[in-house]
Amino acid sequence: MNLNDKLLEIEEAGNELRRLMGEAIRSAQEEAEGGDLEGTAGPLVDLLEIIKGIKANVRDADNEANPTLVTIMDNMGTKKFERGALNVERKISSYRTNWQNDVLIRSVINTALDEIDPRSYVDQESGEFINEREIVAPWMDAIVDRLLACAAFRDWRVTALRAHIPGLDPDNFCDVKRTVKAVVSAKGK
Repeated sequence: MNLNDKLLEIEEAGNELRRLMGEAIRSAQEEAEGGDLEGTAGPLVDLLEIIKGIKANVRDADNEANPTLVTIMDNMGTKKFERGALNVERKISSYRTNWQNDVLIRSVINTALDEIDPRSYVDQESGEFINEREIVAPWMDAIVDRLLACAAFRDWRVTALRAHIPGLDPDNFCDVKRTVKAVVSAKGK
């Protein structure tokens, strides 16, 4: 059996699986409408667990097939190709986690404050000029500390960070995992 025959067999099995699941769902609905709610709930939970296992198996197969396609594309020396009505493109993605939120928040605030014309005030007790930032610093620290305690920062907008903090490399403030994936999409989309 060649690869194309195996693909047809997989497609047929998928269609059969969807048909069987549809029948099971319709049976559960009919039994529930007939009044057997408790007798239907348990098997529906079992069906959901079966579906969860099938999804995990499909995800595992995708996680194996996609890198294989990327390797084949690399060996072909191409980053893009077309297959029928589909575009296939090799893309690199970065997944960033464990951001150093404290440092980034303070950097964003400080660069925003740098854009404001500095103002000074006269200390009523000493008569010395005090920079406005020295006055607001304790409040800013309190605000940042409260934000960090209350907010769940998961992601930062990398392009915006680069635009607003010149010279900043966001990758230095988080863990970065790069992945290469083949993305299949319909032509024209």
